[in-house]
Amino acid sequence: MPRLGTRLFRTPAALPLAVLVAVVGAAVFVRVRRPPLSDAPNATVTVTSSLPAPAGPASGLGAPLRAPPIVPPSSDGADATVIVAPATGPRMVHGGPRHLHRSAAHGPRTATKIGWRVKVAGPVAAQVTTSPDERTLYVATLEGAVVALSRDDGTQRWSTSLGGRVYSTPLVHDDGTLYVGSDAKKLFALSPEGAVVWRLELDGEADTGPVFGKDGTIVVGAGASVYSVRRGGDVAWRVAAKGKVFTAPAVTDDGLVVVGSQDDRVHAIAAGGALAWSTDLGADVDGAAVIGDDGAIYVGTDKGEIVRLDAHGKVAWRAGVGGYVRGVLSLARNGDVLAGTYGPVPRVVRVSPDGTIRGAFAINGTGAREFGIHGGPLEDADGTLYFGAQDDAAYAIDAEGAVRWRFETGADVDAPLTMLSDGSLVVPSEDGTITMLLP
Repeated sequence: MPRLGTRLFRTPAALPLAVLVAVVGAAVFVRVRRPPLSDAPNATVTVTSSLPAPAGPASGLGAPLRAPPIVPPSSDGADATVIVAPATGPRMVHGGPRHLHRSAAHGPRTATKIGWRVKVAGPVAAQVTTSPDERTLYVATLEGAVVALSRDDGTQRWSTSLGGRVYSTPLVHDDGTLYVGSDAKKLFALSPEGAVVWRLELDGEADTGPVFGKDGTIVVGAGASVYSVRRGGDVAWRVAAKGKVFTAPAVTDDGLVVVGSQDDRVHAIAAGGALAWSTDLGADVDGAAVIGDDGAIYVGTDKGEIVRLDAHGKVAWRAGVGGYVRGVLSLARNGDVLAGTYGPVPRVVRVSPDGTIRGAFAINGTGAREFGIHGGPLEDADGTLYFGAQDDAAYAIDAEGAVRWRFETGADVDAPLTMLSDGSLVVPSEDGTITMLLP
């Protein structure tokens, strides 16, 4: 059972009541009606107008979440190449094996333009991914299924049961084949029509989002192991850790597979399954890595830290961010690391490549250490950050650190948000709703 935060480990019947949270600072609210759901009552949307970033110190957790000018990071003083964001919707967790979570599109400037809103059977805690042509959206549910929705109007095209809860973000190949794990201790390959092509028995629950390795294999964590699986369904290699692997694997440009585990370590696995290095960070490593444009490796820990390691596993610095870091990290175009943290003060934090905390955006929490923001935000072409939180809402924060809008859903928003090539934003929620916000 995945560790998104203790309060998330519940059956669908035990979902908590929504927590009403006010946006920090003076705000102007506009109340509008959501399009009705076929099997749920109407609800309201709270949309916050764009306000100036609050005054605060120049840096640190009390500073605004303001983006500095884009200056590519470099370890040797030379200019580094900033990776161009993909021009299509994501087909794996955070859009690629390095987990950058960037979009080339301009996202919604308001949350009042709702294209459609539908409800699927079961809570959604995994990122929604797309078919290669973006005509189909793939939704994994805690009811134990992968559901295919029409990108145009949200109608269901098919649903395939995977025999156990699905926290795993579906991975989509160029030919349309889907690869996704489940709590049934299996990795599945599904055809674009939803038929099971093959299923592979694993040693534990496959909670993490699979990615493609440099050699084209599917790399996935399950139980305390990391697997490399050929596209035909046979295992190329398997490496066991001494603790549960909750992190989605990240893959460097050199082909190293990087995972964290609950043995307090970050592990790097080379071609053929050889262990390249293993570094003890002194706490569970549940925050999946993001790989910097300069090759640096960043991970989050249950010690409330973001840690930078070099390609050989040596710790360069540690930055304390005040709460558990358990979701997948992301990386802004200027090289800053973006992370969501848990309580007692849940925040999105921006950390520079040298370990300086540039600023943060806090939501009202419950005071509990298990309540928070799961993972780093999505960055659009303007530097606006989009993310969900456990206060039952999704947010847009502009490059100056001002709240552009806040969109209320019916439950936690733990899944990373998905931006399509036209800037449309897909917001999943643990009440089973999927909302399309238009740019």
